[in-house]
Amino acid sequence: MGRLVSVVAGVVAGFVVAHFVNQTPSGSQFFARANATLQTFLSGLRDGYRS
Repeated sequence: MGRLVSVVAGVVAGFVVAHFVNQTPSGSQFFARANATLQTFLSGLRDGYRS
């Protein structure tokens, strides 16, 4: 049970840190690039699955 609490606390802390980092101009730019990369990867994955 202690591990579950640790994992949940880590996930919550990660979301909080990401929220504050996203409010900075460089952090927002980083997340925009990461999102574009993820979307490109997912698009390729979808196209590969359909072929």
